[in-house]
Amino acid sequence: MHLLSRSIRLTAVLALCGFSAFASGKDKEPSAKVVDSGKFGIFVNGTRVGTETFQIEQTVTGSATHCDLQVEQGGNKIEQKSDMTLAANGDLLRYEWKELSPGRSSNTVAPENNFLIERIFNSEKAKPFERPFMLPPSTVILDDFFFTHRELLAWRFVFGSCKANEAQCNLPKTKFGGLIPHTGTPVMASIEFVGIEKIPIKGVQTDLRRFDLEEDGVKWSIWMDDGYKVQRLTIPANNTEVLRD
Repeated sequence: MHLLSRSIRLTAVLALCGFSAFASGKDKEPSAKVVDSGKFGIFVNGTRVGTETFQIEQTVTGSATHCDLQVEQGGNKIEQKSDMTLAANGDLLRYEWKELSPGRSSNTVAPENNFLIERIFNSEKAKPFERPFMLPPSTVILDDFFFTHRELLAWRFVFGSCKANEAQCNLPKTKFGGLIPHTGTPVMASIEFVGIEKIPIKGVQTDLRRFDLEEDGVKWSIWMDDGYKVQRLTIPANNTEVLRD
């Protein structure tokens, strides 16, 4: 069992998550606040193969996340983007994925009648193919290549384990039901807080919080700073490392 101290940090996490409750009324205008943005460099076997550019906004109703991905693979350039909106409690409102290169396709995932429906578009004129999933709106979207989705999962994990005014917080290993829309694959993910480790970041030894994530048997390690923003992520099974630029 591990503890995270300092309630001020927990309050910051709740604000970052975009899952907390917001005041409403005529005197409060809708607004969006950027809580994290930047770029992740993607490295395989030590060679940079791609970049994920992302922005996460906190809105009056929840959160909105936009990601742009560019990857060089086998001489081909892969370009994708995704947009995800979540409710104040973290439930999915809508997810959209688009491939811009080498092909052109898209899909959307949204709840209908308390379950998820994925609509797959292979061309702009074709009627979409519908793929239903007996999964609730609380299902976590963990699409291929989008490492920002793992940061959102870590925020949800911390938010679900902590209260804003607690001086200390237990973070037990927690399981989440997830979905990879790109492949239409439901997954089971588990995440736990391991501890604080000193990691070299841009040549400087930095104290970071380590979280271990497992998605259907694939192990990840995630390192986050005091603001719970991902600085480094690794997938040892395929020699992948992700670093914040």
